[in-house]
Amino acid sequence: MKKNIQQDERILAQKRKIGSDAFNIIWIGLLISVLVQQYLFDAPFTQYAVEIILFIAGAIYVVVRNLFVGNDLFASKKHNHMLVIINSLVCGITVTIINTILNYINYSDVAPLPISLNTVLVALITFVSATITAFVPLELLYLANKKKQSKIASHLDADDE
Repeated sequence: MKKNIQQDERILAQKRKIGSDAFNIIWIGLLISVLVQQYLFDAPFTQYAVEIILFIAGAIYVVVRNLFVGNDLFASKKHNHMLVIINSLVCGITVTIINTILNYINYSDVAPLPISLNTVLVALITFVSATITAFVPLELLYLANKKKQSKIASHLDADDE
């Protein structure tokens, strides 16, 4: 005989929240592990390949699964598109800062001045490239999410009639 134990919805929601938090901790830990191994330890790719594959697979799974079930990926209804632009800019700034620091560490003996015109141009090109590279997939994700949300809304409206 199977025992069907009914659980309170609040307890079930708390368990799901705990599982979600655990996933986020592991996911962020994988990212930190990859960055530390790559930039601080200058490890070969084969040493952290498993972590980066798991990190990317987890990110893709969360995004695709949320798209398929119809969850809204963007928190704010009013400023959805603004979040895409802000996330792209933050990504561009982060990549630029990391790249500029690494370039300075690796090539400080070539250009002894802390800030040269070359450094500024490389940083500017890096910022523009990283921002555009982040914006394109985020925009496509935003459009797919918006399409799915409108499809769900039209389906719900059709059910009401």
